[in-house]
Amino acid sequence: MEQWATKEEIIAARERLEAAHSGWRRPAAYGVGLVKDEGTVFGLVNEGGNHLPAVVLARALGHRRGTATYPVSTDLLEEAVAGLAPAEACTDYDHPNLHHWRELLARTATGEGRLVAVFVDDLTDPPVDEHDRALRAALRA
Repeated sequence: MEQWATKEEIIAARERLEAAHSGWRRPAAYGVGLVKDEGTVFGLVNEGGNHLPAVVLARALGHRRGTATYPVSTDLLEEAVAGLAPAEACTDYDHPNLHHWRELLARTATGEGRLVAVFVDDLTDPPVDEHDRALRAALRA
């Protein structure tokens, strides 16, 4: 299995993935949330940096640009986890998205909720739905 053990290897992998994802534009913010009866909860949100998990997730979901939300099956999130897993070889980073995505998979396996991904192209864009509003609220918290 491929491993990215250095910061340079992670940067090279991100650049390669971004170049291969035609039409890709980095989002201003993104995250994977858990949809429960009481609403959508984001335990981790990303704003600005951390672009490798963004492009890995976007490739799994077919997202290229813009503000959008996507229902996420466990198969798709597992695909994203597998796509990001080579980065674990680099101990310079904590890999919070990878840990969070695995936690979400474990929680949905017990029937705790369903998954949704949100990409925000520009924070001045109007929210597209309640999941997008929940992500933006989590950014402000």
